Amino acid sequence: MPSYRMYWSDACRFSPIADVMPRNRFGKLRNVVHLNDNSNMIMKQHPQYDPLFKVRPFLTLVQENLKAIPVEENHSIDEMIIPFKSRSFLKQYNKNKPHKWGMKVFVRAGASGMAYDFEVYIGKGTTKTNEKSSLGISGDIVVRLVQNLPSDQNIKIYFDNWFASYDLVSTLKEMGFWSVGTVRSNRIPGCQLEEDKTLKKERGSFDYRTEAKKNVSVVKWFDNKCVHLISSFIGCTPVENVRRWSVAKRQYIQVPQPAAVKTYNKHMGGVDLHDMLIELYRIDFRSKRYYLRIFFQIVDMCVINAWLLYRRHCEQQEVNHKPQLTFRSEVAHTLLQAGKSLKRKRGRPSMESTGDNPQRRRISQKPVDDVRLGGIAHWPQHVEEKQRCKFCIKAYSRTQCEKCGLALCLTKERNCFKDFHTT
Repeated sequence: MPSYRMYWSDACRFSPIADVMPRNRFGKLRNVVHLNDNSNMIMKQHPQYDPLFKVRPFLTLVQENLKAIPVEENHSIDEMIIPFKSRSFLKQYNKNKPHKWGMKVFVRAGASGMAYDFEVYIGKGTTKTNEKSSLGISGDIVVRLVQNLPSDQNIKIYFDNWFASYDLVSTLKEMGFWSVGTVRSNRIPGCQLEEDKTLKKERGSFDYRTEAKKNVSVVKWFDNKCVHLISSFIGCTPVENVRRWSVAKRQYIQVPQPAAVKTYNKHMGGVDLHDMLIELYRIDFRSKRYYLRIFFQIVDMCVINAWLLYRRHCEQQEVNHKPQLTFRSEVAHTLLQAGKSLKRKRGRPSMESTGDNPQRRRISQKPVDDVRLGGIAHWPQHVEEKQRCKFCIKAYSRTQCEKCGLALCLTKERNCFKDFHTT
């Protein structure tokens, strides 16, 4: 819902949540959520200052658990945006993103959408080390995200042109990882390729060069526009035809596509897939505190990973899996029941089912004003159990409105029944 208060409202009350705890208690718990001890926080001027101190223990805990997931062969590295418009030094603006304002998180994910590692971006010049690197900020991020991967399993890394460079591809190869990514032309100095005007004569034209020392290939391909790719394990061959729409001919045509382009397009979308799955049912509680938005994002990532692991297990067992919404609902229901246990009766065990724990009485939902003041079919009826009057809230009554389902006083001293339906 747009606001968490609506789960307790009269018009949109949602019993599975509203019956668990009162709204004010939930609000108080939400306001006191802390993930670290603020008394241990270091001042900004200190060299060891951590901009993510408020969420650091939680981030570390999740990152350590992500390492236990069996890895895939193909991994992509890309950015995700945590929607956030309040004040924070972590806030970024990107006009090309669906969420233009937010905090940036770099994620390494498999082709299945499984997230294996992440790093919250804390701004330019605020990397973990003060030593200058030839890879730059973007290249260092890639190296940190892959350093926990095994180097003997033929793992392939995919990234876009914000990260890619010749030095990065060479470094990853020395670490034992293959890689491919789109690259900017100014990051491949000395690589002489055909000019754009030459390739634009025919759609699907391409040119390539291979560096003999480290066996790194650069491919330039023209589809709608020219794009450069750099790779340490794949080049142009085999060239395959792909179906494209021609505006000039107003029909589909076959366009030659190098192997590097096909491989990149097939395996680069892991982070985007993970982000899309989060967007379907995001925890969208508004908060001005940046660390809460990071907390909610990481919780969403953990739920998506859990669902993907569950789906992987179902595929191995050749059984149908539950949709993400059903999975989320069951996780939430199980967490609500955590810590509750049935009281064991004294004496010999009974063969009868113990049943569920006794539930709190459901709070009566007040009708909307149009129904309450409508003056149609509001008849008093007698009930056996006394209930608190919903108008004066002081007395108890056995009189109930048949339409509204609420207990209301109807005595010689008070006529709450009339007052409730007329004021």
